[in-house]
Amino acid sequence: MNENNTKNEYANSRALYVLKIITLGFAILACVIVATAMLTRWIMDLDQKIKESSTKAAKAAARLNKFRKARIKHILKQRKLQLKDEKKKNKKNKGDSDIELAEMDDGAFTDELFEDITDDDAAANDFDNDLADIMDDEE
Repeated sequence: MNENNTKNEYANSRALYVLKIITLGFAILACVIVATAMLTRWIMDLDQKIKESSTKAAKAAARLNKFRKARIKHILKQRKLQLKDEKKKNKKNKGDSDIELAEMDDGAFTDELFEDITDDDAAANDFDNDLADIMDDEE
């Protein structure tokens, strides 16, 4: 009987060993499936956040672009008003400058009366031209 009992224990231990290997294989498979599901969910959430952030960035860029266009229009309007004021002042001063020219005793022309365009005036004109070009391109 001792031999029979030993054979059963050996057979049982071999069956238990195979059963342990199969169970361990299923456990590993279950861990892989859970990890894959978690990673898939994490990737989907990340993709959704990226889409939301890109739409937020696009909206912010559109607001900035709108603000920039409004600011350019405002600057152009202010510059037009400034030019109108300067023309009015020049018309008033034109009569005064004619009197000053007549009052000059030797008739020599000075640099003060007929100056070339200053750097500030040239920069202002360039700025006006650039803004006008931008506004024309946008329309």
